[in-house]
This record gives sequence, C-alpha cells and structure tokens, in this order.
Amino acid sequence: MNKLEGVYLPLVTPFHDGAVDMESLRRLVEHYKGLGIAGFVLLGTTGESPTIEPDEQRSLVAAALDAVAGDLPVYVGVGGNSTKHVARGIASYESMDLAGYLVVTPYYNRPSPDGLVEHFRAVAAETERTVIAYNVPYRTGVNLSNDALLGLAATVPNIRAIKDATGNVLQSLDLLHRAPDDLAVLTGEDPLYFTSVVNGAAGGILASAHLATTTFVEIMEALADERLEKARASWRGISPMIPALFSESNPMPLKYCLWRLGLIRSAECRLPLTRVSDQLAGRLDELVGGLTAP
Repeated sequence: MNKLEGVYLPLVTPFHDGAVDMESLRRLVEHYKGLGIAGFVLLGTTGESPTIEPDEQRSLVAAALDAVAGDLPVYVGVGGNSTKHVARGIASYESMDLAGYLVVTPYYNRPSPDGLVEHFRAVAAETERTVIAYNVPYRTGVNLSNDALLGLAATVPNIRAIKDATGNVLQSLDLLHRAPDDLAVLTGEDPLYFTSVVNGAAGGILASAHLATTTFVEIMEALADERLEKARASWRGISPMIPALFSESNPMPLKYCLWRLGLIRSAECRLPLTRVSDQLAGRLDELVGGLTAP
C-alpha cells in the first residue's frame, strides 16, 4: 500500500431542493481533481454523511467515481457506534473502485480503550483496502490514545493512516514524533496544517482546502522542497480565512462560499444544519471577494 501524502479534500455534498445535487457534485469533482490535490474523501462530516440515506450514499459515490475517472484515489467515510453496522457498511462498498475508508471512532457510547481497539480491528478485517482511523474527540466524546493507535498500526496491516483532529497540539506532536515511516499522519485540524506538516505530517484532510486549493497544495510542495519562507508566506496569506469557515457549523460557511463562487447551485444543508447567519454571510462575501481562485 502506498503511503498517503498531500492534501486530501473531504468533499461537501451539494443539495438542491432537498435532493443530492449530482450535477453540482460532478462539477466539484471535475474542478478539484485538476488542482493538485492528492485525493477525495466522500461522506465525511464535511459531506454531512449522517443526513444521507444509504441509497443516496451509493449513488453519490458511484457518480463521484465516474467523474474522477481513475485520476485520483477516492476514500469513503464509513462510521457509526455499532461495530457490526460499520463492518457491514464497508462490505457494501467492496465492489466499488475505492482506495479505502475513513473510519471515525465510535461516538456517543464512549467505548473503553479496549473497545476502541477491538472496533478498529473488526472493521478493518472486512477489507484489504487502506483504513484511515479518524480521531476527533470533540465530536465523538472519546479519544483514541497514541499508544492504542500505534498498537493498531503495528498489528493491523491495512490501518495505514490517521486523520488526527484531536485539537491537542501536544498529543499531535507526540504522535508525529513516534509514528513509524509507513503510517501517514494527516491532520484534520485546518488551523494546524502548517504546524503539522513542518513537524512531519504527511499532509491533511482539510475542509478549508475547498478554497485557495492550489495554495494549500503549494505549501505542501514548498515544505517538501525545504522552501520554508515560501511556505510560511503562503500560509500567512490563507490562514486568516479558516476561523470564518468554522465560526458556524461546518460545512455551512463553506457551502455558502462555494455557492457564491458558482461551484454549487445552492448553499443548502440538511437539518439539523441550516444556512449561515446574515452576519456571517457578510463576512463570507468579503472573503469570497478576496479570492482569485478556489
């Protein structure tokens, strides 16, 4: 299995009049696949996966794969707090041409450390494809410790990456220090993208990379070439937009921006998410006005 490296896009799911907007989905895929990203992640939190029905999910994934046309790897988020249901979800995608799966720690029921480990062992056994473990404690209520994660990576051959969104800089730096070369640490904390890559992260799965996409990619390339000043200058140019994109529930602000840029037909989200506040919309209009290209 090749190591995951670069900027991965956790694609939004566009809606129009209540339905998944396949026309806008294809437009997004065709747009972003030419901007230097390393791959797509579908049906993550940014893709509003909890609100999308199983039949819609399969149609969405099939449409995205058709638009990608084999040019980039595609990963699908398959998460939940029932190990059996997650394993069944992975099995249902095995006939599709996917690179692997993003699997979040079980939420709400807050399993013990042993339960977390056994959950990932069980679901990873359903596939030979890459599994990206997703640790996001502030959403799930449980933290996958670095010891547990590194133990999994050492004993489960296809757990080959982690989306690290702990929000704990010390835990993230410890993971980067201890991770073996064949385990890709991908930050899911957009504000920590530069810091993470400077400290050895293989890249990121970044919602904000829907905007200023080429700059996110250029930062990765500049750091790989040891052009620190270039990377720092690029990061300073785009990092101020990130707080606005997360000041209300993701992906509401992001979809508003993509709608204003003409990349999707509607900024619509599914309940319980709504539209951005009028106050934030004004700030986002200014942000979009300052962008030369996504």
